[in-house]
Amino acid sequence: MAEKLNNKFLEERLVPDWHVGCRRLTPGVGYLEALGKENVEVVYGEISEITERGCLCDDGKEYPVDVLICATGFNTSFKPRFPVVGPSGSNLQDKWAKEAHSYFGLAAADFPNYLIFLGPNCPIGNGPVLSAIEAQADYMCKLIDRFQTHNISQFSPKQEAISDFIAHKDAFMKATVWQDPCRSWYKGSPDGPITALWPGSTLHYNEALMEVRHDDWEIKYNGNRFAWLGNGYSQTELDPTADWAYYVRDHDDDEPLSRGRKLQQINKSGTVAATAPVSFTGATKDTPVEPKL
Repeated sequence: MAEKLNNKFLEERLVPDWHVGCRRLTPGVGYLEALGKENVEVVYGEISEITERGCLCDDGKEYPVDVLICATGFNTSFKPRFPVVGPSGSNLQDKWAKEAHSYFGLAAADFPNYLIFLGPNCPIGNGPVLSAIEAQADYMCKLIDRFQTHNISQFSPKQEAISDFIAHKDAFMKATVWQDPCRSWYKGSPDGPITALWPGSTLHYNEALMEVRHDDWEIKYNGNRFAWLGNGYSQTELDPTADWAYYVRDHDDDEPLSRGRKLQQINKSGTVAATAPVSFTGATKDTPVEPKL
């Protein structure tokens, strides 16, 4: 940044004292160089008044402008934009007003049958967001399928599961660059808890959602939980086009039973040649790098 700015005044005000990545990286080709051009004046301070000619700032000067762009930001909190009231009468707007606690960015305790995309602590800054959204959609479909086929009336994550997840997340974040004292929308304040990012990579998140951890969910049923067993007939027996003896096979063609084997099948383990790790710091193998996540 110092090399591109080539201006001590701007360096003192623009070059941060926290590590790269604490705030979201917003590269703009030519932006830093433009700030030092002869026809550009960088003004620091507050705008006291908008006049007919431009801006009157707190330094007492009026700066004429042709166009005024109000880039004031936007609401980056996870507080719902409309009331979400649970069975107990509590409003999620109130519960998430200061710090949002969710289950894997998908749901909140005591708010049954309420699922969201890209909630608190999702991998929105850790890698490709689209793949995380797809993983969330798959997870929701698995929950909904069980809801529809097992006589379930309500499902919501247990508070104890969310509390354990938040404790793990907070412990993980202490060793990351995001914990540096920068002002970022990843967290509510420079020294506040990180509520916008997942404690790991996007692949880590996607694989965490591979299977529904039913032991983390509070389930309520419409009467007898085994009513889904029905009249004793298999759905296969009610399908005239199905093979009733599908269990008679020449070889085992079932899906892998273990999570590890399923993952190897999904990621095609053993099919890609190993490559050297990629350094995003620009450092060479001979450059000492501070061990910061």
